[in-house]
Amino acid sequence: MKIVCNGESADVRVEAETATLGQRRVAILPRRVDGRLVAIEIDGRLVSVRALRDGAAVAIWCRGRVFEARKDAGVAARPRETGSLSSPMPGRVRRVEVAIGDRVERGQVVLILEAMKMEHAIRSPREGTVAAVAFKEGDLVDAGVELVQIDDGSVDGRR
Repeated sequence: MKIVCNGESADVRVEAETATLGQRRVAILPRRVDGRLVAIEIDGRLVSVRALRDGAAVAIWCRGRVFEARKDAGVAARPRETGSLSSPMPGRVRRVEVAIGDRVERGQVVLILEAMKMEHAIRSPREGTVAAVAFKEGDLVDAGVELVQIDDGSVDGRR
């Protein structure tokens, strides 16, 4: 992803519990309270942060500065081979309408997310089989986290 602050940008690669900035590699561990990111532990030091997703970008407030993070254009434009449904915003899972192994149709409601005092129906983008359900009813979720994964049944991601 690309991080931008005051017109300067840097490429950052995040994998599991490490981040790489140029040639520098650091250990990172997100800290959450009620499902919201509140700090990141970086090489053992705790750094308070606030983050807000706005479409493809995330605004990050850290130590009096605002950073913007964006996925690389190539990554964002490439479709995933098996379907996944991510939370469009932070919220609470109100109902899970499917279980692992269930067959779903395109447009079928798989989960109800409550955010900003409204219920949002999360629908399957394709027909397939539920491969994973990441949260249960009552769980708090951040924006952009995978909620449900739909496998389209093909070997290579194409029908």
